[in-house]
Parts: sequence; structure tokens; C-alpha cells
Amino acid sequence: MKYFKLFLLSGLIILAACAEEKKPLKKNTAKKVQHYICSNKCKNSGSSAAGVCPTCKTPYTHNQAFHKDDLLKNGPLVEPDFTGTKTTNTPSTNKPSQPQNSAGIYHYTCKNGCNGGAGSAENCTACGEILEHNTAYHNK
Repeated sequence: MKYFKLFLLSGLIILAACAEEKKPLKKNTAKKVQHYICSNKCKNSGSSAAGVCPTCKTPYTHNQAFHKDDLLKNGPLVEPDFTGTKTTNTPSTNKPSQPQNSAGIYHYTCKNGCNGGAGSAENCTACGEILEHNTAYHNK
């Protein structure tokens, strides 16, 4: 009986030592960075194309951070909840985008193929349509 208790105790110690710990799975909390965002920072707003925020009906603005390679190096973005009030437009300290890069490619071009372009989404001087963002501008 003495050996049986010793054998049973040894078996329990071995089972406890070999038990596998299961760690909880981490959820991926990183958010997709939108190309166009709401200036009021409304939650769940933004788009890959220019448009209007469905929450506050403010036109989207171009998100320069979309083009930065190291955007999320300090972790995921934190989006504050929309409080129901619009923010006032204050002058930006960022320099406006140059109309053309060093290769002569316009930042915004006409979807109808008109000649020329601009440094922001404004009306085409030839046909009056709103200029669209040209991703080739950022490919140097």
C-alpha cells in the first residue's frame, strides 16, 4: 500500500507538471487607416474616396497620414466619440500640398482626362468636375 500511494503521488505530480497552459487569444485592435476622414473625428467614419461623413454630414478631408509608412509604429489609432457638436475650422499649420511632384505628376487630376490638375480637390478648370486624388503622385 505504501508503494501504491507513492506511485499515485508521483503520477499526479507528473500530470500537473505537464499540464498545458492556454493563453487567451489577442484580438487585432489595429484599425484600417482611411484615405479620407471626417474633420470632426466621428467614430466609424472615413472612406477610400472623397465624400461626406454619414454622422455629421461634413465633407471628408484628405488624410495625409494614409501615405506614411510608419503611421502605426506607436500602436493603433484612438478615435474619440462624436459629441454632437462640430469643431470649428482653424487654420492649419501644415503646408498645402504642391500641385505637382518632382516628376511633374499632379496630386489631383480630372477623372475625365482633362489636361492639368491641382494640389487639392477643387473643380477642373476645363470641365468643372471635382478633381480626384491621384495615387501616382506619391509614387516617386
